[in-house]
Amino acid sequence: MAWEAVADTDQLEEGDMMLCHMGGEPICVVRLYEDEAVAVHNTCTHQQQPLNEGYLQEDDSLICPAHNSRFDLHTGIPTGVPAVDPIPTYACKIEDGAIWVDFEQQTNDAAIPHKPYH
Repeated sequence: MAWEAVADTDQLEEGDMMLCHMGGEPICVVRLYEDEAVAVHNTCTHQQQPLNEGYLQEDDSLICPAHNSRFDLHTGIPTGVPAVDPIPTYACKIEDGAIWVDFEQQTNDAAIPHKPYH
């Protein structure tokens, strides 16, 4: 495991999102509550739009800004069309005043979404 501090807790308030890059991939970190944060791949599986520009919902889901696909931030499973494939989720914790992500520890079996080649 390779935990990496991505932000101090005072940099990301409850309900805020941030984009970071780990292992060459874009990761969206969301501070849900004072003692809980989650990390997901930042790419919507519908048309590869950036999820960090989306909208956090009270049920801990994230809505993609492009076409309103909805994802459960704990499981990565889409809960609203048009997306049908899950997004990868990663180990994330709040500890010692920081938000930590372990990119090498994917917590579901979703495929990493990539932009199609043109």
